[in-house]
Amino acid sequence: MRWPCLAQNGFYAGAGIGQATIDACDGVTNCDDEDTSWKIFGGWQLNPNIAFEAAWVDLGEVSGSVGGAAVSAEVDGWTLAAKGILPLNEQFSVFGKLGMIRWDVEGGGAASGIDDDGTDLMYGIGAQYMFTDRVGIVGEWEWYDIDDDVDLLSIGVLIKF
Repeated sequence: MRWPCLAQNGFYAGAGIGQATIDACDGVTNCDDEDTSWKIFGGWQLNPNIAFEAAWVDLGEVSGSVGGAAVSAEVDGWTLAAKGILPLNEQFSVFGKLGMIRWDVEGGGAASGIDDDGTDLMYGIGAQYMFTDRVGIVGEWEWYDIDDDVDLLSIGVLIKF
């Protein structure tokens, strides 16, 4: 049985845009913990139920003031995750993902001395709708355990090769 939503070789790529919320406002006044986020991703769908995905994600910036001085921090990183996929019909599926993020945080303003990185857990849930065998739309929520919790709600386009 051929699955119409699965391209011939299983490889796919895409890009998404959304809103990230960075839970890093403890001790920060006038804190803006939300910012526009974007990502590019690619993966390999082994079969209709399993895929492996890598992504570059820019989680935006958190900013505010500490003791009257302006501070900010930008967060980005690489992710690698396994995806469990449940096709509900030939065009629509839901999925869950579990993996790791290799993140980098760089401070600005009075926090310009901050330059930190690490590797932590990430997971997410989402859905995708394929308009054709090769082009679809993806909506998802992802959570990153980067010292402080980071949530990303995004929508994007997916192209299968």
